[in-house]
Amino acid sequence: MKFAGLIDAVTAGALQAAWMNAALSPVSEPGRRAADLLRPFVRGEESDANDRAQLVMRFAGRIDAKRVDAMRDALRGSPDPLPAISRAAMGDVLDDAQFLELQRFLDAAARIDALLDGEEAPLVDEACAALARTLERGRAGKFGFYLADNFDASLSAARADADRAQAEYDSARGRLAQRVAQALGRDEPPAGEFIVMRESVPQLPQGVRAIREAPTYYLCELELDAPAVEALGKRDAANARVAAAEQSARVMLSKNVRDAVQALETLTVRAGQLDLLLAHARFAQRYDCVAATIEPGAGIAFAQARYLPLKAELDAQGRRYEAISIELRDVAVLTGPNMGGKSVALRTCGFIALLAAFGVPVPAQSAALCLFDEIAWLGIGASEDGGGLLSSFAREVVRLQEILSRDSTRMLVLVDEFARTTTPYEGKALLVALIRVLRRRGRVAFIATHLAGIARDARVRHFAVRGLRNIPRARSGDLDAALAALADSMDYAVVEVGESAERHADAIALAHLLGLDEEIVAEAGTVLAEETGMSWIR
Repeated sequence: MKFAGLIDAVTAGALQAAWMNAALSPVSEPGRRAADLLRPFVRGEESDANDRAQLVMRFAGRIDAKRVDAMRDALRGSPDPLPAISRAAMGDVLDDAQFLELQRFLDAAARIDALLDGEEAPLVDEACAALARTLERGRAGKFGFYLADNFDASLSAARADADRAQAEYDSARGRLAQRVAQALGRDEPPAGEFIVMRESVPQLPQGVRAIREAPTYYLCELELDAPAVEALGKRDAANARVAAAEQSARVMLSKNVRDAVQALETLTVRAGQLDLLLAHARFAQRYDCVAATIEPGAGIAFAQARYLPLKAELDAQGRRYEAISIELRDVAVLTGPNMGGKSVALRTCGFIALLAAFGVPVPAQSAALCLFDEIAWLGIGASEDGGGLLSSFAREVVRLQEILSRDSTRMLVLVDEFARTTTPYEGKALLVALIRVLRRRGRVAFIATHLAGIARDARVRHFAVRGLRNIPRARSGDLDAALAALADSMDYAVVEVGESAERHADAIALAHLLGLDEEIVAEAGTVLAEETGMSWIR
């Protein structure tokens, strides 16, 4: 999947697009080539995006996960046939390893057709099936290929002649070795290189040649006599005829492959497209996804959606994850406590929009949204490095200006705690101004902040994370236990609220739960009560 144009590197990092890419990745080289060609749908292609998501969901509904996994295993274990196909197309003679690669690829395609069981058009056409039958004659075990005698009539005769010539040479050499053994007084004939001690023989016998001399021994080998030399020549000539016959068989097989090149190329492309479909279908099955409804009007809405990278992490730790529901048509503000899931809510919006842009089903109970020209992230979670000369606020300003200067008219802007590092009154003024400008420019934006009165002053909808409930008073001193207690006490639901909604002192409660010094917690509670009349204890 190519995200370029839809998200930049900063947004990709904030949304963990690499996790998404890995989760949707095909398992074969043809599949990865198909994925590289995948681009996001753009405005005007809403029907195509809907059709793609529905196609994935229909496939995921017809083919159960066990069969999907089996087909992916078949593709994962198959080699990439493209290099062999390309060489055959150029008229090259293929070697045995390339015939084996083609055979294994055709085996995988046939296995997939059997698993599809007629529920999809078969991958293997008659031309590829005929080539598979031809290559079958060379099957040698599970992962082997051999130019069998029945590939060429002359091959069998040449190999028989070579076997006889080898036997004649072995016999002639054996007679020579036996004579040498008798001359040296040995029971076993020498094989290969052998050592003769100088003190044991006054002179090396006929048929023995020293290849290295030392003060106490000779390193020797047999010196072939006339009958052995003649037999060796016959053997080499016979082996040359075998090589020529094998080359003739390879030429014939390579022509068979060349004749089927068009069918093989089509099969390779279709196998890659199927691999991509299998990856998306398995994603939909594994994460209980639905096909989002792609609409022409700007906005994004979903019910019980999940931000999968975080959910996977929490699942691995045995911790609870709470799905959220949101509806955005223009610009809205999101408030809530630290660690209450504001950033996750923003990421969920971007994650759902990103999946839907590629026609991939989304992890939600339902979803309806437009095709955004661009998704942009600003604030916490951005990984860009503006250099040591810029403060965090300055880097945010540079980033914001860069986003605002883009031409995209239908943009989803996700802002996490912009201007959090400047003074509260200036931060509020900048944030209200940003919201007003985004509305005037027709952007869809979700803006998370701790600053009060933003939604009221900007006259936009106000969402909030419900926050801590039933806060435990006792502290264990164990951070893991505190985090577990926090998860049990936090209501992560995102709800629309008015500016008169009840305010909570969740930050002090959170500090208490995480084990901050009791004296500081108590003093902070006193100050809070004096200045606002609020209490952090609920």
